[in-house]
Amino acid sequence: MTPTDVAPGALLALDLDGTLLGPQGEVPPDLSGELHAWAGAGAHLALLTARGRVPPELRDWPLHTVTRCYGAWAEQAGQPLWSWPLPDATVGAAIKAIRLSDRRVGKTLLVTADPGGIVRGPHPAFETSWPQAREVLKVVRGDTPARLDALAQDWSVLGGTELIRERDTRLVLIHRGAAKGAALRELTARLGVPRARVVAAGDGPADAAMLPHAGTFIRVGTHPALSGASVGVAGPHDLPGALACLRAALWAHDRHGDSRPTGHDLRLP
Repeated sequence: MTPTDVAPGALLALDLDGTLLGPQGEVPPDLSGELHAWAGAGAHLALLTARGRVPPELRDWPLHTVTRCYGAWAEQAGQPLWSWPLPDATVGAAIKAIRLSDRRVGKTLLVTADPGGIVRGPHPAFETSWPQAREVLKVVRGDTPARLDALAQDWSVLGGTELIRERDTRLVLIHRGAAKGAALRELTARLGVPRARVVAAGDGPADAAMLPHAGTFIRVGTHPALSGASVGVAGPHDLPGALACLRAALWAHDRHGDSRPTGHDLRLP
Protein backbone atom coordinates (compact mmCIF):
# COMPACT_ATOMS: atom_id res chain seq x y z
CA MET A 1 0.00 0.00 0.00
CA THR A 2 1.11 3.55 -0.68
CA PRO A 3 0.48 6.79 1.28
CA THR A 4 -2.46 7.54 -1.02
CA ASP A 5 -4.49 4.55 0.22
CA VAL A 6 -6.66 6.82 2.36
CA ALA A 7 -7.57 10.35 1.42
CA PRO A 8 -6.37 13.04 3.87
CA GLY A 9 -9.04 13.87 6.39
CA ALA A 10 -10.18 10.31 7.17
CA LEU A 11 -10.77 9.67 10.87
CA LEU A 12 -10.19 6.32 12.56
CA ALA A 13 -11.81 6.25 16.03
CA LEU A 14 -11.08 3.19 18.14
CA ASP A 15 -12.09 1.77 21.50
CA LEU A 16 -9.31 0.09 23.49
CA ASP A 17 -10.29 -2.85 25.72
CA GLY A 18 -12.01 -5.65 23.85
CA THR A 19 -11.46 -3.87 20.54
CA LEU A 20 -7.74 -3.29 20.16
CA LEU A 21 -6.74 -5.42 23.15
CA GLY A 22 -7.79 -9.00 23.87
CA PRO A 23 -9.24 -10.35 27.14
CA GLN A 24 -5.82 -10.53 28.80
CA GLY A 25 -4.62 -7.23 27.35
CA GLU A 26 -2.87 -8.92 24.46
CA VAL A 27 -2.18 -6.89 21.31
CA PRO A 28 -2.87 -8.54 17.92
CA PRO A 29 0.46 -9.03 16.11
CA ASP A 30 -0.50 -7.03 13.01
CA LEU A 31 -2.25 -4.17 14.80
CA SER A 32 0.63 -1.71 15.20
CA GLY A 33 1.64 -2.07 11.57
CA GLU A 34 -1.91 -1.48 10.36
CA LEU A 35 -2.36 1.59 12.55
CA HIS A 36 0.88 3.01 11.18
CA ALA A 37 -0.40 2.28 7.66
CA TRP A 38 -3.53 4.34 8.32
CA ALA A 39 -1.51 7.17 9.80
CA GLY A 40 0.95 7.06 6.93
CA ALA A 41 -1.95 7.26 4.50
CA GLY A 42 -3.10 10.53 6.04
CA ALA A 43 -5.78 9.37 8.49
CA HIS A 44 -6.26 10.95 11.91
CA LEU A 45 -6.17 8.23 14.58
CA ALA A 46 -8.18 8.68 17.78
CA LEU A 47 -8.35 6.37 20.79
CA LEU A 48 -11.56 6.65 22.84
CA THR A 49 -11.20 4.65 26.03
CA ALA A 50 -13.19 4.30 29.24
CA ARG A 51 -9.94 4.04 31.17
CA GLY A 52 -8.76 6.79 33.47
CA ARG A 53 -5.17 6.18 32.43
CA VAL A 54 -3.77 5.28 29.04
CA PRO A 55 -1.31 2.37 29.23
CA PRO A 56 2.30 3.43 28.55
CA GLU A 57 2.62 0.47 26.18
CA LEU A 58 0.63 2.46 23.63
CA ARG A 59 3.21 5.22 23.34
CA ASP A 60 4.54 3.74 20.09
CA TRP A 61 1.13 3.76 18.44
CA PRO A 62 0.52 6.64 16.00
CA LEU A 63 -2.32 8.19 17.99
CA HIS A 64 -3.18 11.82 17.28
CA THR A 65 -6.05 12.21 19.77
CA VAL A 66 -6.77 10.29 22.98
CA THR A 67 -9.88 10.53 25.16
CA ARG A 68 -10.13 9.14 28.69
CA CYS A 69 -13.17 8.32 30.80
CA TYR A 70 -15.16 7.81 27.59
CA GLY A 71 -15.08 11.36 26.22
CA ALA A 72 -14.72 13.40 29.38
CA TRP A 73 -11.08 14.29 28.75
CA ALA A 74 -9.32 14.66 25.41
CA GLU A 75 -5.79 15.52 24.44
CA GLN A 76 -4.17 15.98 21.07
CA ALA A 77 -0.43 15.69 20.51
CA GLY A 78 -0.02 15.63 24.28
CA GLN A 79 -1.92 18.89 24.81
CA PRO A 80 -5.36 19.10 26.50
CA LEU A 81 -8.15 19.50 23.98
CA TRP A 82 -11.19 19.56 26.28
CA SER A 83 -12.31 18.49 29.73
CA TRP A 84 -15.87 17.87 30.95
CA PRO A 85 -15.57 17.17 34.70
CA LEU A 86 -18.51 16.67 37.03
CA PRO A 87 -19.32 19.61 39.32
CA ASP A 88 -18.06 19.09 42.88
CA ALA A 89 -21.61 19.30 44.23
CA THR A 90 -22.73 16.54 41.86
CA VAL A 91 -19.86 14.30 42.94
CA GLY A 92 -20.80 14.88 46.57
CA ALA A 93 -24.44 14.05 45.93
CA ALA A 94 -23.47 10.90 44.01
CA ILE A 95 -21.26 9.61 46.81
CA LYS A 96 -23.76 10.44 49.53
CA ALA A 97 -26.41 8.52 47.59
CA ILE A 98 -24.39 5.39 48.45
CA ARG A 99 -25.04 4.29 52.02
CA LEU A 100 -22.02 4.70 54.26
CA SER A 101 -22.10 1.02 55.20
CA ASP A 102 -22.00 0.10 51.51
CA ARG A 103 -19.15 2.50 50.80
CA ARG A 104 -17.09 0.68 53.41
CA VAL A 105 -17.34 -2.66 51.63
CA GLY A 106 -18.10 -2.07 47.94
CA LYS A 107 -15.93 -0.64 45.20
CA THR A 108 -16.22 3.10 44.59
CA LEU A 109 -13.87 4.93 42.27
CA LEU A 110 -13.40 8.62 41.49
CA VAL A 111 -11.29 9.23 38.40
CA THR A 112 -9.89 12.74 38.03
CA ALA A 113 -8.38 14.71 35.19
CA ASP A 114 -5.03 14.10 36.85
CA PRO A 115 -4.33 10.39 36.19
CA GLY A 116 -2.46 10.27 39.49
CA GLY A 117 -5.42 11.60 41.44
CA ILE A 118 -7.66 8.54 41.34
CA VAL A 119 -9.49 7.95 44.64
CA ARG A 120 -10.39 4.34 45.43
CA GLY A 121 -12.66 2.73 47.97
CA PRO A 122 -13.17 0.77 50.12
CA HIS A 123 -10.15 2.16 51.92
CA PRO A 124 -9.73 3.55 55.44
CA ALA A 125 -8.90 6.97 54.03
CA PHE A 126 -11.69 7.06 51.44
CA GLU A 127 -14.17 9.07 53.52
CA THR A 128 -11.61 11.83 54.08
CA SER A 129 -10.05 11.72 50.60
CA TRP A 130 -13.07 11.73 48.31
CA PRO A 131 -14.26 15.24 49.35
CA GLN A 132 -10.83 16.55 48.30
CA ALA A 133 -11.04 15.16 44.76
CA ARG A 134 -11.28 17.83 42.07
CA GLU A 135 -12.04 17.70 38.34
CA VAL A 136 -13.68 14.30 38.69
CA LEU A 137 -14.30 12.87 35.23
CA LYS A 138 -16.30 9.84 36.32
CA VAL A 139 -17.65 8.15 39.41
CA VAL A 140 -17.67 4.35 39.25
CA ARG A 141 -19.58 2.08 41.59
CA GLY A 142 -19.21 -1.70 41.68
CA ASP A 143 -21.87 -3.66 43.54
CA THR A 144 -24.59 -6.26 43.13
CA PRO A 145 -27.01 -5.73 40.22
CA ALA A 146 -29.93 -5.09 42.59
CA ARG A 147 -28.10 -2.42 44.56
CA LEU A 148 -26.90 -0.76 41.37
CA ASP A 149 -30.44 -0.74 40.01
CA ALA A 150 -31.49 1.25 43.07
CA LEU A 151 -28.45 3.53 42.86
CA ALA A 152 -29.13 4.19 39.19
CA GLN A 153 -32.51 5.61 40.16
CA ASP A 154 -30.88 7.95 42.67
CA TRP A 155 -28.16 9.04 40.25
CA SER A 156 -30.58 9.52 37.37
CA VAL A 157 -32.05 12.61 39.05
CA LEU A 158 -28.67 14.36 39.27
CA GLY A 159 -28.83 17.18 36.74
CA GLY A 160 -26.37 17.44 33.87
CA THR A 161 -25.21 13.84 34.05
CA GLU A 162 -25.33 10.56 32.12
CA LEU A 163 -25.24 6.97 33.34
CA ILE A 164 -23.31 4.17 31.68
CA ARG A 165 -23.99 0.53 32.57
CA GLU A 166 -21.59 -1.62 30.57
CA ARG A 167 -22.25 -4.62 32.82
CA ASP A 168 -24.69 -5.51 35.59
CA THR A 169 -22.14 -5.08 38.37
CA ARG A 170 -20.77 -1.65 37.45
CA LEU A 171 -22.43 1.76 37.18
CA VAL A 172 -20.67 4.87 35.89
CA LEU A 173 -21.66 8.53 36.26
CA ILE A 174 -20.26 11.10 33.82
CA HIS A 175 -21.01 14.66 32.79
CA ARG A 176 -23.77 15.00 30.22
CA GLY A 177 -22.12 15.17 26.81
CA ALA A 178 -19.03 13.25 27.96
CA ALA A 179 -19.95 9.94 26.34
CA LYS A 180 -18.04 8.55 23.38
CA GLY A 181 -20.65 9.61 20.84
CA ALA A 182 -20.46 13.27 21.81
CA ALA A 183 -16.66 13.08 21.84
CA LEU A 184 -16.56 11.62 18.34
CA ARG A 185 -19.03 14.22 17.08
CA GLU A 186 -16.94 17.03 18.59
CA LEU A 187 -13.69 15.66 17.20
CA THR A 188 -15.18 15.17 13.74
CA ALA A 189 -16.41 18.77 13.71
CA ARG A 190 -13.04 20.10 14.86
CA LEU A 191 -11.22 18.16 12.17
CA GLY A 192 -13.75 18.96 9.46
CA VAL A 193 -14.01 15.31 8.46
CA PRO A 194 -17.25 14.27 6.72
CA ARG A 195 -19.14 11.48 8.46
CA ALA A 196 -18.67 9.23 5.44
CA ARG A 197 -14.93 9.23 6.07
CA VAL A 198 -15.19 8.34 9.76
CA VAL A 199 -14.40 4.71 10.61
CA ALA A 200 -15.03 3.65 14.22
CA ALA A 201 -14.68 0.35 16.07
CA GLY A 202 -15.90 -0.91 19.43
CA ASP A 203 -17.12 -3.96 21.32
CA GLY A 204 -19.57 -2.81 24.00
CA PRO A 205 -22.64 -0.72 24.80
CA ALA A 206 -20.65 2.45 25.57
CA ASP A 207 -19.29 2.28 22.03
CA ALA A 208 -22.80 2.23 20.58
CA ALA A 209 -22.93 5.99 21.12
CA MET A 210 -20.42 6.33 18.27
CA LEU A 211 -22.63 4.54 15.75
CA PRO A 212 -24.60 7.60 14.53
CA HIS A 213 -21.41 9.58 13.99
CA ALA A 214 -19.43 7.05 11.92
CA GLY A 215 -19.86 6.32 8.25
CA THR A 216 -18.52 2.83 8.92
CA PHE A 217 -18.62 1.05 12.28
CA ILE A 218 -16.80 -2.21 13.03
CA ARG A 219 -18.43 -4.35 15.70
CA VAL A 220 -15.77 -6.40 17.49
CA GLY A 221 -17.54 -9.38 19.02
CA THR A 222 -21.28 -9.92 19.16
CA HIS A 223 -22.76 -7.40 21.58
CA PRO A 224 -26.37 -6.71 20.54
CA ALA A 225 -26.03 -2.99 21.30
CA LEU A 226 -23.85 -2.78 18.19
CA SER A 227 -26.19 -4.65 15.85
CA GLY A 228 -26.36 -1.58 13.59
CA ALA A 229 -22.66 -1.84 12.71
CA SER A 230 -21.61 -1.90 9.06
CA VAL A 231 -18.94 -4.55 9.62
CA GLY A 232 -18.46 -7.32 12.17
CA VAL A 233 -15.39 -9.28 13.26
CA ALA A 234 -15.10 -12.05 15.84
CA GLY A 235 -12.51 -10.40 18.07
CA PRO A 236 -9.49 -8.09 18.30
CA HIS A 237 -7.31 -10.58 16.43
CA ASP A 238 -9.48 -10.06 13.33
CA LEU A 239 -9.49 -6.26 13.51
CA PRO A 240 -6.19 -5.57 11.67
CA GLY A 241 -7.42 -7.50 8.63
CA ALA A 242 -10.73 -5.65 8.63
CA LEU A 243 -8.95 -2.30 8.88
CA ALA A 244 -6.69 -3.25 5.98
CA CYS A 245 -9.72 -4.08 3.81
CA LEU A 246 -11.45 -0.82 4.71
CA ARG A 247 -8.29 1.12 3.97
CA ALA A 248 -8.16 -0.49 0.54
CA ALA A 249 -11.86 0.26 -0.02
CA LEU A 250 -11.36 3.94 0.79
CA TRP A 251 -8.43 4.04 -1.61
CA ALA A 252 -10.51 2.41 -4.35
CA HIS A 253 -13.29 4.99 -3.91
CA ASP A 254 -10.76 7.82 -4.04
CA ARG A 255 -9.24 6.45 -7.24
CA HIS A 256 -12.69 6.49 -8.82
CA GLY A 257 -13.30 10.08 -7.75
CA ASP A 258 -15.78 9.26 -4.97
CA SER A 259 -14.43 10.81 -1.79
CA ARG A 260 -17.57 10.12 0.24
CA PRO A 261 -18.16 6.34 0.35
CA THR A 262 -20.88 5.14 2.70
CA GLY A 263 -20.68 2.50 5.38
CA HIS A 264 -22.59 0.10 3.15
CA ASP A 265 -20.04 0.68 0.37
CA LEU A 266 -17.28 -0.35 2.75
CA ARG A 267 -18.64 -3.72 3.82
CA LEU A 268 -15.98 -6.41 3.90
CA PRO A 269 -15.96 -8.89 1.03
